[in-house]
Amino acid sequence: MANAYRIAAAGVLCILGAAMGVHREQSRNAGKTVAPPTLLPTALARPAELFFADTLRRGETLSELLARTQLDVDASRALLAQLSEVQDPRSIRPGLVVEYRKSTRTGAIRRFSTRLDADRHLAFHREGAGWAGEVEEVPVHPETAVLAGTVKASLYQALMDGEGDVPRAERQVVADLLADRIFAWKIDFSRDLRPGDRYRILLERSVRPDGSARTSRILAVQFSIGGAEHDAYLFTAGGVDDYYDRDGESLRRAFLRAPLEFRRISSAYSTGRFHPILRRMRAHHGIDYAASMGTPIRAVGDGVVGKAGWGGGYGNVVEIRHSRGYGSRYAHMRRFAEGIRPGVRVKQGQLIGYVGSTGLSTGPHLHYEFHENGRPINPTSIRYLTGDPVPGGARARFRAARDQRIALMDRSGPLLAANGDSARLARR
Repeated sequence: MANAYRIAAAGVLCILGAAMGVHREQSRNAGKTVAPPTLLPTALARPAELFFADTLRRGETLSELLARTQLDVDASRALLAQLSEVQDPRSIRPGLVVEYRKSTRTGAIRRFSTRLDADRHLAFHREGAGWAGEVEEVPVHPETAVLAGTVKASLYQALMDGEGDVPRAERQVVADLLADRIFAWKIDFSRDLRPGDRYRILLERSVRPDGSARTSRILAVQFSIGGAEHDAYLFTAGGVDDYYDRDGESLRRAFLRAPLEFRRISSAYSTGRFHPILRRMRAHHGIDYAASMGTPIRAVGDGVVGKAGWGGGYGNVVEIRHSRGYGSRYAHMRRFAEGIRPGVRVKQGQLIGYVGSTGLSTGPHLHYEFHENGRPINPTSIRYLTGDPVPGGARARFRAARDQRIALMDRSGPLLAANGDSARLARR
């Protein structure tokens, strides 16, 4: 929010006098000129309101700031009560700016507002004898932007130096999305990029008045890496957003490599191992990941929860049914994540529970199993399975969206391959 606003003056230009002249009859021998009109001085009325802004100082409370603005006690209480409903008062830091308008006639404050975050204001206005408050969203407008450039050293450097009117902070987010999600299973950006490789990226942005983006998402990407062409297009199928190549094949692996971010394999998949509690040889159709108590557990793939409850020796267990006859099991949980129950649909990477030591367990760890058509298989064997392609009934819609986005990127110029020739991607 700007620190100052122009005040719309309520005055009206008034003509306090009218042109006066006397028409005199001219004689044949002597002509008389008409006196020019005379304008009396003009005046502007005083503005009805004056604008003020003040800032919360270090060591000062919000109540002290409001008292300095001379806001009346009732209004101060109303603002503090309303503010506590949308923001923790303890999170307020020095530098908070409050803006208010005072009547030039009475000196009373008629409107009061403060910024909650980049997208919200809390505003109060007089309503009868009291005050009414509401949260107002900063207006945004949609736009598309194209980032384009050539790799010299790294993906990050290429995006920072590339063409396109997009702030640096947003470019960093784009770099993370490209490396960690869109091309996570196809391109190793730390090793595969070479000087001269080129890219084009189409962004959809919701832009605030100051030029920053409330939200942005990558609609399309085209990369020419070492003469090989890679592309990705965001498309919604069945209410789910995902990225696909130009032929509609999913760029996402169907399953994560592991259900934990930080883990150590304490017991691998085996057809026979000595069970530490049962004290006998027994098949171990899964992988045990040693982890601290309470470590978050993620669903390895999209699916539907088939079970979330007590599983005997498995302790607290979650079982998920995936597409193509696959299933996964997560055992010995301390507790389940909120909302995880039979019949609930989950997404890949979604939190489903926390590491524990329930059931037949000697310490905190996660027992993870993977099944194919009800038969246990080694989880490490499924890491290269891809996600579902664009459904057949949505293929025409996908192709139309893909071609439209390529056309938008073409406006920024063709994608050039490493050898300087026009890439075939732009002409498909």
